[in-house]
Amino acid sequence: MFRKKIKNFLIIFLLSLVFFWLGSQALAQEEPIFTFSLNFQKVIRNFWQNIFSSSDEDIYKEKYYDLLRELAKLKLSLKEVKETGIIDKSKFYNLQEANILKIDQFGYIYAENIQAKEGMLVLDKNFALVGKVSKVTKNYLIISSLNVSGIEFNIANLDGEFLGLGKTISNGFLEVNYVKPETQVKLNDFILTYGDDSFPSGFLVGSVRKINKTQFGQQIIVKLLFNLDSGKIYLIK
Repeated sequence: MFRKKIKNFLIIFLLSLVFFWLGSQALAQEEPIFTFSLNFQKVIRNFWQNIFSSSDEDIYKEKYYDLLRELAKLKLSLKEVKETGIIDKSKFYNLQEANILKIDQFGYIYAENIQAKEGMLVLDKNFALVGKVSKVTKNYLIISSLNVSGIEFNIANLDGEFLGLGKTISNGFLEVNYVKPETQVKLNDFILTYGDDSFPSGFLVGSVRKINKTQFGQQIIVKLLFNLDSGKIYLIK
C-alpha cells in the first residue's frame, strides 16, 4: 500500500512538471493545449496548497493564472466569431514576433527590425503590455518599455473603470496619484490601460502592490507584469 502511494505521488509530480512546462511555452495560438495545461496546473496547485500554506506570492500567481485562463477563453471566443465571418476580420490583432538584441539600463529595448513602424504596440508572450516602438532604424528597433521612467497614460481596473493617470517610475513600477477615496482598490488587483493617445484600452499592465492614503485621495503603486525572459517580444501590426 505504501509503495502504491509513493508511485501515485511520483506520477502526479512528473505530470505537474510536464504541464507547467507546457503552460510556460504555449502561446495564445495554441489555445487547447494552453487552456488544458492551465487547468491541470490549478489542480496540482490546489494539491500542494493542501500540504503547504499559501504565501502572498502564491495568491498573486493564482490570480494571474485566472486572468491567463480568461484571456485564453476570450481568444477562443474571438476565433469562433472570426471563423463565422460575423465581424470584420481586419479588426483582429496580428502579432509579429521579434528577437530582443539588448535591453539597456534605462529600460529601452533593442530588437531586430521586422519591418515595424513607429508607434506599434509591444507585448510579451502572455499579452502583458511592454511598451511601444519609438524608433525604427535599418537594422534594429528601439522600444520604449514601461521600465522607462516618466511615461504617462490612463489606467483602469479589470471592470474598465477609470482610476487615474499612471506614471512609470524606476525598477518596474507605476504610480497613480489622486485616485478617488471612494474607489475600491485592493492589493493584487490587476491594472489595465484605460485608453488615451499613448495606449489603447484593455491591455494588461500590472498588479497593485501598495496603496497609500493621502489628503488628496489614494496613491496606488503598481508592479509591472511584462516578462522578457523568453528573449522575444510581440508587436501588434
